[in-house]
Amino acid sequence: MTDKKRPLRMLSLSLTGRCNFACRYCYAQAHPQDMMSLDTAMRAVNLAAGGGEPFVLQFSGGEPLLAFDLLREVVRYVRRRQIPAVMQLQTNASLLDREMVLYLREARVGVGISLDGRPGANDCLRRFPDGRGTSAQILRGAGHLAAQGMETGITCVVANENVNQLAGVVEMAYYLGNVRRIGFDLLRGQGRGRMLTPPPAQAVAQGLLEALQTAERLAGQTGRTMLISQLERVETLSRGTARGFGHCHAMNAEAAFVDAKGGIYACSSLVGDEDFRLGDAAHGIDEGRRQAVAALIRNSMIFCRECPAFPLCGGGCFARWYGSGCAGKAYEAECALKQVCIQWYQEHRKQEEK
Repeated sequence: MTDKKRPLRMLSLSLTGRCNFACRYCYAQAHPQDMMSLDTAMRAVNLAAGGGEPFVLQFSGGEPLLAFDLLREVVRYVRRRQIPAVMQLQTNASLLDREMVLYLREARVGVGISLDGRPGANDCLRRFPDGRGTSAQILRGAGHLAAQGMETGITCVVANENVNQLAGVVEMAYYLGNVRRIGFDLLRGQGRGRMLTPPPAQAVAQGLLEALQTAERLAGQTGRTMLISQLERVETLSRGTARGFGHCHAMNAEAAFVDAKGGIYACSSLVGDEDFRLGDAAHGIDEGRRQAVAALIRNSMIFCRECPAFPLCGGGCFARWYGSGCAGKAYEAECALKQVCIQWYQEHRKQEEK
């Protein structure tokens, strides 16, 4: 059972390993392709609820909307049991229609969509199995969210193929009109991601700088501020209200990713790796394994704490570092991304203080 002294803060359910896309970098393509049973989902939710504290319940996949009926059953269970879960859905948006959006709005399930830039950039990476681009379907689904007044966030995977076009992601966010936040997620070296070339650090720095400049320009023109997740993190750390590595629930032994067959892992990027398996939905989380995995992650990333930028950086992503094969040093592309945000924040603070 989960230790009540350290309750789960993040529970992610892979409702299905299946997906209607075949993204070139997908790290989940090797996950079990089954459909999760309702019994497995309820057992997993009960594990998180047993900690007695609020937690984030994320519906993921594969493409979770392929299991929309199961999603509704889980939501019904959470509401009926009055479980203090903040529910979120991460989707490619292509299957969203008016009825789904109305349900998600009524059920208070937050929605995040995946989009990697303007159609040309997005379609290079996010494709259907037959090779066709996916932009039209993603934008149609995003349009349904906008039509019903639902705000959303965009997650953009940054690969070598789109790193020079990150400003286009910001432009697309403003074009959609209902996007509140953008998160830039560097390519991970798991699943199909192993077959792609990681973006160079210098290109990441330049691409993100152009994205921040575009966001600032469009905010001035429209009066609407676009939040950038990485920049938000710097601002939070600067106030001293968060601790370093606070973003990594796995490192803090507070995360559980449940695959479609019920296996529980510390992180979605590490499914299938027995070194990071914590247990299963039927028998619960092995507390010894949970603490051992958390210690492994902490000890592996110790070099981050020795970096002068750590107080405003908060540390790197273990799964991304682990997949990059960096051994005892930092993943340079991620460091470049963080440094741009820190410098941007510091320069704007100086301007505000003048």
